[in-house]
Amino acid sequence: MKLSRLAVVIVFVLGLPAAAASTPLAALRAQDERLLRIAEPLMAENVKLCDRTMPDLGVSLQSTDQYGADEETGFAAPVAFAAVLPGSAIAEAGIERDDGLISIDGLPITKRPDLKDSPLRDSAFAALAQHDPARPLELGIVHMGSRRSVSLHAGPECLALVEVLDEGGDTARSDGHTIQIAYGLATRASDEELAVIFAHELAHSILHHRERLSSAHASKGLLGEFGRSKRLSLQAEEEADRLSVYLLANAGIDPHAAPRLWRSKLGRRISGGLFRDAAHPSAKARAAMLEAEIDEHVHPGQPAFPADLMALRSQPMK
Repeated sequence: MKLSRLAVVIVFVLGLPAAAASTPLAALRAQDERLLRIAEPLMAENVKLCDRTMPDLGVSLQSTDQYGADEETGFAAPVAFAAVLPGSAIAEAGIERDDGLISIDGLPITKRPDLKDSPLRDSAFAALAQHDPARPLELGIVHMGSRRSVSLHAGPECLALVEVLDEGGDTARSDGHTIQIAYGLATRASDEELAVIFAHELAHSILHHRERLSSAHASKGLLGEFGRSKRLSLQAEEEADRLSVYLLANAGIDPHAAPRLWRSKLGRRISGGLFRDAAHPSAKARAAMLEAEIDEHVHPGQPAFPADLMALRSQPMK
C-alpha cells in the first residue's frame, strides 16, 4: 500500500531501514491479499492468547487518505475493504473488494479526536474493536453507488490491522494495533517465512510491547542500542520470538519454521549480518533459542498457552 504519511509511535524493526519504493498498485494489492490470507489463521486460532480482539471478518481495511491525491484506488467510499478473503464472514454477506464501509453499529465513520493525525481507516478500526461480540455486527455498505445495511455474526480474533507497505527493504513493524510488512520483504519471503515474520510482529502486539517499552521510557533509534534501552529492546525481541512459535503451532504451522527462517539466507539478511543493530539478537542466537523453546514446551497437536509469557504483558519492563 502506498502511504502519503504514516503515524507509528513505536516501531519494532526486523533488519535495516527500507529505501523508498514505487510499486504498481496491483502488485501491492496482491501482496496485501497474500499477507491477509497468511495472517488470518494466526489471528483467529490464537484468540485465547489475546486480551484485545476484533470481529473476525477476513478483510483488510484502507482509506483514501492513505494514498496520494493522484492515485486511483477504486474505493466506493473513503473507507473500503481493500481485500476480502473467500469464505470469510464479509464475503458470505455478499461484500466485495473495494466496497465502501460508511457506518459501524449504526454510527457513521468519522475521524476520532484521538486519531486526528491517523488515516480515517484507523477510526473505523477502533470502532470495530469496540463492538460487543454478543451482538450482531451492523455495517453500512456502499457497492457501485448503492447503499445497503448488512447484519452479520462474526467470532473474535486477535486485534490487528494487516497491510503491506510500498517499501523495498526488509522491515516489519508493529505498533500494537497495525502490523505492516515491507513489499520488498513480502516478495522475498515464502508463505512459511512470511507466517513466521507476521507471528513475531503479532507477538509484539499480544505482549503489549509498545506500551511496556514506552512506560519504561526506553529510547528508540540510535539511543536504543545502548545501556538499559538496549537491554529492554532485546528482552522484547526475545519474548516475541518465544511467543511466535506457540502462535505458529496453534495455527497449524510447523513451529520449526521459525528457526528455519533465522538459519536461512533471508533470515541472516533480515538480521542485518555485520550491520545488525545492537537492539536485536543475531539470527544464529534466535534460531538456537527457538529450537530449545520448541523442544521443551511446544507439543504437536496440543493447544499451546504459555502462561509465563502471558503473565509478562501485565508486568512493567525493568
